[in-house]
Amino acid sequence: MIEEPIGVWGSENITFQGVLEHLNVTKDQSDYLWYMTRIYVRDSDISFWEENEISPTLSIDSMRDFMRVFINGRHAGSAKGDWVKVLQPLQLSQGFNDIVLLSETVGLQNYGAFLEKDGAGFRGQVKLTGFKNGDIDLTQSSWTYQIGLQGEFQKFYAVNGDASTKWVEVSKEVLPAGFSWYKAHFDAPDGTDPVVLDLSTMSKGQAWVNGHHMGRYWTLTAPKDGCQENCDYRGAYNENKCTTNCGKPTQTWYHIPRSWLQPSDNLLVIFEETDKTPFDISLKIRFTGTVCGQVSENHYPSLNLWGQLQSSTNTPAAVHLQCDPGHTISSIEFASYGTPQGSCQKFSKGSCHASNSELVVSEACQGRNSCSISVSNDAFGDPCNGVTKTLAVEVQCSAYIGSSASK
Repeated sequence: MIEEPIGVWGSENITFQGVLEHLNVTKDQSDYLWYMTRIYVRDSDISFWEENEISPTLSIDSMRDFMRVFINGRHAGSAKGDWVKVLQPLQLSQGFNDIVLLSETVGLQNYGAFLEKDGAGFRGQVKLTGFKNGDIDLTQSSWTYQIGLQGEFQKFYAVNGDASTKWVEVSKEVLPAGFSWYKAHFDAPDGTDPVVLDLSTMSKGQAWVNGHHMGRYWTLTAPKDGCQENCDYRGAYNENKCTTNCGKPTQTWYHIPRSWLQPSDNLLVIFEETDKTPFDISLKIRFTGTVCGQVSENHYPSLNLWGQLQSSTNTPAAVHLQCDPGHTISSIEFASYGTPQGSCQKFSKGSCHASNSELVVSEACQGRNSCSISVSNDAFGDPCNGVTKTLAVEVQCSAYIGSSASK
């Protein structure tokens, strides 16, 4: 591991009288912008806080999207939101105190009118409240700005990194430290199935594999309420339509393209902003385990058949099922020709059901990578005369024998 320095770490920084807008300073060089200033705290202020049992507070009129506050190199708190007010209690010492604000454009709203003019960072007054002689306005103070992280600009994530970079071996017994870079090596899983990194045990940061940027991760938990039992996207757009996984992390798996991997000695680099440690990160293989189809007999044939047909009514509709490459249909979980109800993984038989449904589907699909089943009375018989029938199928896919994939 390597600890990321807090605040000014390089010679290319600027000093300005006032609080600058984030995006205009960084110019897409980094998501991170450090704001640094210094104040002097008198003995009388310390006594005032102790006598009144209060703490000074950093007040920022408006902030987006994410910020962290550091006092004398120690993390004091954080805030997130879309132009929200920040009130952060501080622990200040007698004498000079370094105040460092880290602004991050992670979670920036990516749609809406005049998006390019919305900006990021801080707006309005930035001040310290709770002092004996009144508030201290920092808005027009002298601020030093540092763009980005040292690890970004020195490319800690590169495969052939700077040999002078001092990586230190770590163990689970070491106390975790925020704002740290971690690296490890791993072998690629066998097979051709998609590979993912499970970052459910981490909090917020970025990841690289063999020098390729996998992206940013932020293991947020979705609100417990708001998921709909029935999803319907029709009508005007609403960001709350068809929400899923209420009360669960919004994302924990991050895809690693197979083309980035070599058989062994792959380099994984993680930058973690909090005190989470990477010992429980895992590498997993994913594939499609469940495949469903639901087609009515009055559905049109697939488009690729139209050019072959005299009339679209000459060929019955069909259910087409296909597993991922290297996998076959291992079991038929549900099959019903008639009036089945529900949706994938929640199918149930209706009042009309052909008793040979599972047998017909099994003969057509079992042990194959893909299959097609005609939705017609010719294939299943007519379980209910005069009723439009539907075929609903749910199958399970498994790897070929000898493959090392796991679902």
